[in-house]
Amino acid sequence: MKPTKLLSVVAVLAACHTPTRTEDPNEFLRRHVETGLCNAVFIEGDSTWTIEERMKHYGVPGMSIAIIDDFKIAWTRTYGVMDSASMRPVTDSTLFQAASISKPVFTMAVLKLAELGAVKLDEDVNATLTSWKIPENAYTATEKVTLKRLLGHVAGTTVHGFPGYAPGDPLPTLVNILNGEAPANTPPIVVDQTPGSNWRYSGGGYCVAAQVILDAKGGTIPGHMRDLVLGPLGMSRSTYEQPIPAAMARNAASGYLPDRSLVKGNWHVYPEYSPDGLWTTPTDLARFVIDLQRSVTSDSGKVLSRATAAQMVEPLLAPYGAVGMGLEDKNGERYFDHGGWNEGFCSWVVGHVKNGKGAVVMVNGNNMDILGEVGRSIARAYDWPEFVPHYKEQPLDASLLDALTGRYRVGSDDMVTITRNGNKLIRQPLNEEANEIVHVGDHVFVSRLDQRFRKFVKDSTGEMTVQVMDAIDAKEFFTLRRMKDDEHVPFEHVLNGDREAAVKAYAALKAADPADEAVNEEALNNLGYGLMNKAKVQPAQHIFYVNMQLYPKSANVHDSYAEACLKLGDKKQALEYYKRAAAMDAKNTNAARVAAELEKEGVVVR
Repeated sequence: MKPTKLLSVVAVLAACHTPTRTEDPNEFLRRHVETGLCNAVFIEGDSTWTIEERMKHYGVPGMSIAIIDDFKIAWTRTYGVMDSASMRPVTDSTLFQAASISKPVFTMAVLKLAELGAVKLDEDVNATLTSWKIPENAYTATEKVTLKRLLGHVAGTTVHGFPGYAPGDPLPTLVNILNGEAPANTPPIVVDQTPGSNWRYSGGGYCVAAQVILDAKGGTIPGHMRDLVLGPLGMSRSTYEQPIPAAMARNAASGYLPDRSLVKGNWHVYPEYSPDGLWTTPTDLARFVIDLQRSVTSDSGKVLSRATAAQMVEPLLAPYGAVGMGLEDKNGERYFDHGGWNEGFCSWVVGHVKNGKGAVVMVNGNNMDILGEVGRSIARAYDWPEFVPHYKEQPLDASLLDALTGRYRVGSDDMVTITRNGNKLIRQPLNEEANEIVHVGDHVFVSRLDQRFRKFVKDSTGEMTVQVMDAIDAKEFFTLRRMKDDEHVPFEHVLNGDREAAVKAYAALKAADPADEAVNEEALNNLGYGLMNKAKVQPAQHIFYVNMQLYPKSANVHDSYAEACLKLGDKKQALEYYKRAAAMDAKNTNAARVAAELEKEGVVVR
């Protein structure tokens, strides 16, 4: 039996209540948006949350929303406060940091310059760069870095993202950032994969693209963005200026960290500009979304032609994102989207490629979950096709439940435990909260927390496996096999606090397959910072320790280990490893600076 989809939510809502003749349809839909927040999958009978309830739950001070319907801004709404001290309410004029949503807006400007003949999308960028060049190496010998590859995250460039700078700190130039030299606080941007061969998110690549524009056109990135995109689209409450101009700062929200504390100085400064420098409002970003939609569907956009805009909604390296945008193909319904995360801010923008529906949600807190919940509430209220799966729980013979329990391996370094709780199955991933999986038909289960099917099937040997599939179109992602009782994945040792066993296990993985993503230096570093963002500093320290053993000559991983030591209060060990990082890489000014500060406090390496 196939999983049973429910009626569209709009139809369900209409059956329960329809607007009166005097009621504004937008107000009717707005109420359902504000009260219909739900998990990634909706099971018939589930309760929903209000926006205010979830803001309180996640510790988000303020939120601003813009709804797009039929290629127009249908309505906007604000909630909460700009900052918890003054309690000034968020308004339509309140600016938020767009963070990585800066990238698609910047991409539109680059594509416009390409239309004008000022830059070439498919040419080696070193042919244009004059202030700085991409260091040539074995990876660039046969394939070159191009603007299109940089904007689509397939250029092989490093540096995932940027932490920003406290207000008043010395700010690096773009060339400083590219070289990873003082006062930049990130490593140099290099190519360590063959361009065009693999998708990997790289904010560093956008810095390279920005330098290409500067060397081709002169001027400034904020100036080009104003002239090419912000001005033509009427985005009058938006700027790429860093720091934010004083006149606009008065309307800027203050940022709040995952622990609900205020960002020091209210927000960070991002002199990288193109990957993370945009200050804006949901209303202004909605204008951007609508213009892209109009360009793609009818060649009526104000900035790009239809042919050029198509590059932002067509996969560059299937099945990954397009130029400047992420893509979600939901059973033939294509959406473009992008999220953003800066210190103290989160944001999300989405649009349907063809039907003129979309939304922008921005908050002054570091929690992406609430953005997803609000987005799904919008999708349910406005009947976005295929966006939120809806199911009815189906009965299952309780005697079969025990046969499905066990520990199942996920790739080389992850696993999930399936246990029984009465007549329910509970899924417990590593380092995540346990959650129920609900039977929706034919031994197929769904979690409320992600849009995936889990189908339990015996393999040719009679062993139980789990086929993990997309809940929208049932395309299979991978199959999980049941683990033996004495079998463990390396990350289990990390979470158990056995770092030496973890080192041994990760070293074995690396020896077996050096290309395994689980032992990639950057991936391990990102895993550690992900743990720290969840206030799991001790396991993060263990991951950084493992990374140091796998990559003993990397200054960056020593720096990360030192940061974890400092967060744990071990200043002596922090000093030791900050000094090691600084000695390994003279350009690591952050390590040298923190080491100097610790020595001023009287800390001495033991």
